[in-house]
Order: sequence, then C-alpha cells, then structure tokens
Amino acid sequence: MLTGLRCRSELLSGLEAAARMKRPMSAAVLELARTVIDATDQALRESETHGENRDALGLPSLGEADGFEWKEKFKEKSVGDYVTALDLSLDHHLGRALAAVKALPIVSEEGPAPADLHAIPQAWLVDPLDGTTASLCGEMGLCGPMVACLEHGQPWMSVMLSLDGQTLGVAERGAGAAVFRVSDGGSGWLPNDGFAAIGTLKEGCLLFNPQSDSGRSHPAFVRLHDAVRTGAHAMAIESRIPHSMASLALGTRRRLAVVHDNSAEFPKQMAWDVLPAKLWVEERGGVFWGIDGTPYDIRRPMPIIAATRADIAERLVLLAHA
Repeated sequence: MLTGLRCRSELLSGLEAAARMKRPMSAAVLELARTVIDATDQALRESETHGENRDALGLPSLGEADGFEWKEKFKEKSVGDYVTALDLSLDHHLGRALAAVKALPIVSEEGPAPADLHAIPQAWLVDPLDGTTASLCGEMGLCGPMVACLEHGQPWMSVMLSLDGQTLGVAERGAGAAVFRVSDGGSGWLPNDGFAAIGTLKEGCLLFNPQSDSGRSHPAFVRLHDAVRTGAHAMAIESRIPHSMASLALGTRRRLAVVHDNSAEFPKQMAWDVLPAKLWVEERGGVFWGIDGTPYDIRRPMPIIAATRADIAERLVLLAHA
C-alpha cells in the first residue's frame, strides 16, 4: 500500500485554517504551499513503486544516456553532491504542478542554470530535494523540496517542506513568514515572535553547514568555526548533514544562527539553495548575510550567515575576520 507524504492531511488542514483565520498570507502563497504538498505526495508514492513501470506513469527515462539508472538508487555528481531517483521524481512532479499554477520559466537544480537569473522577469525556482545527503541517511526531517517565485532574481514568495511531512515553512515578501509543525502534541502554526527575544550569542547555539570536502572550506568559514569551537563565544555549536532548510529552526532551542560554507571557487549554495530560505529569514525579522557583513547576493558566492538578529550576525562577521 502506498503511503505518500506523512501528515499530508494535517498540512492541508493547516492551510485551510490559515485561510479562515485570515493570517497575513495571500491566496497565492497558500496555493503554492498546497501545490508543493500534493506534488511531494505524488513523488513519494511513486518512489514507493521502486521505479517500476516508469513509461506507464508518463515519467522521463532515467536510462544509461545520462549515466543514471533507477536501480542505482543514487549517483554522485561531484564530491558530496548526489542525485537520486527521488530528486528526479520530485523535479518532474513539481515542475508539472507549478506550470499548472502559472506558466513561468522553471529554474531547477536538476535542469540547466540560466546565465543571469536577474534578467528573467518572473520564474519558478525549484530545489526538488534540498538535503539529498540527509535523505540518503534517512534524516527525512532535514530534507525536502524548496520552491520560490522570483521577480528579476528576487524571491517574493517561497515554500519549504520537510519530507517527513512535519514542517512547512511559508514566506511572502512584505507579508511575513510562518511555520506549521506537526508533532505528537498536536499540529499548528508556530508563533511568529521570538527572534528578538533570544539572548546574546553566548546564550545561544549555532549550526554549521560545512563543505563535504574540508579541503574546499572557505578561510573565513574555518576561522569562524575555530573561534566558536573554543566555547568562549557561544553556548554550543553543531554540524549537521548539509541542508538549507536548517533556517526554519532559527529562533527555536536557542538557535541563533546557521552558517553555510560556500565560495566562488567551490560553490555549494546555489540560488535554489539560498533564495527560498533567505526570504523566510528576512520576513521573520532576521538577517541573511554574506561573511563580509552585507546582505547575501547569489552573484557573489561566499559563506552565508543566517541569524535571528543583526547584532548576532555582526559578531560572527567580526570573529570570521579576526
């Protein structure tokens, strides 16, 4: 029996409740969230067939021409960068569903990258499975699809969904951002306050998202990581399987910032990894900066600091350049 996306009914009920309560979310962002939920459910159901009868399902071939076969389970595109059958299935279902919502160009991790994203008036931006490595390790709460609608390279709404179906993040430029969470204790939209109320850097926790190959680490990322490892500047740090949706945990469990390694020489955080989360962080009142202390620009790859407040980010920038 196919199960699809766990907690799908709870997620859809949460969207219906948001519409009834007239939360500061437009019908457009709620429709996008429903689209992502349903497409993810379809892809997960398909993955449970183990790739059998792809022609009957109307899906593109994953044959030898592109070096990938369904039976392989996954393929390493580059060091620490994987693609799986689920990535490709999610890409297919999301692309088809988004085109039905609005016929815009689709920029996806699994497709060709445009020369200049900012030159496109409007586009869908898709990371079919952010945190593919996490999915391979069975960490379904740390991975999932991320989708944004862009205008000249800037996100104006985004949706992030964990593959375990327990976390949904939505954001809309000028209207705020919210998280819907499903837990044993019940389901509901989390309070939007909390970023400003968290204490100092020394009272909080930091999450580091390093390069898979330590030899590719940016010097400023290494300096910052080494500085906070001393215990002199933060209560605790952790490194997890790389995933951009880590930003959804900002403001909970004393987490004050997420730091992503990245560089122009070894780009790790691409537009689809960055822009959906960037919009969510900024709409919550946080900051999404480059390691140089300026708002992050995907055209200038460098390590990224997503923080609950500007003073937290400023302190981390100083430590990175000490």
